[in-house]
Amino acid sequence: MSEARRQRAYAASTVAIAGVAAGAIDLAFNTVRSLQAGTSVLRPWKGVAAALLGKDAVIQGGDAIAIVGVGLHFLITIGAAAIYYLVAKRQGWLVRHAFLSGLVFGTIFFLAMNYVILPLSVMGRSLYVGVETIAIAVPSHIIMIGLPISLIIGCRMKKA
Repeated sequence: MSEARRQRAYAASTVAIAGVAAGAIDLAFNTVRSLQAGTSVLRPWKGVAAALLGKDAVIQGGDAIAIVGVGLHFLITIGAAAIYYLVAKRQGWLVRHAFLSGLVFGTIFFLAMNYVILPLSVMGRSLYVGVETIAIAVPSHIIMIGLPISLIIGCRMKKA
């Protein structure tokens, strides 16, 4: 295997590991939160699917549509990891200061999802509104998305 090919494979595995780890942490958190609330564990993932397919498609698709939501969820977290990796490759301070970068990235991820992506989706609006829900959502996105992605990518880029 050529050096360039090895580097591409290492980059791809780094992005995949970081994205899947963040997605799994978020999936576990939302599953536990659903159980504690007494709602279906499929509800959050149906909601993700609804942002792309619409509420009617989710109703018609039944519980199986949650699989689409989980797939989209991981696509989003792996995509976020890819974006972080590409920026970190050019901005070395993201690797050197991975913890601080994770705090910022998690916040940016939340802002992008809530105020850009969701309003542009079929959902057509932000999911988190009001001080109380935002005060919970921002730290959650930092802990479950920003930090795992920044710390995993930072650690692996230092080794590369």
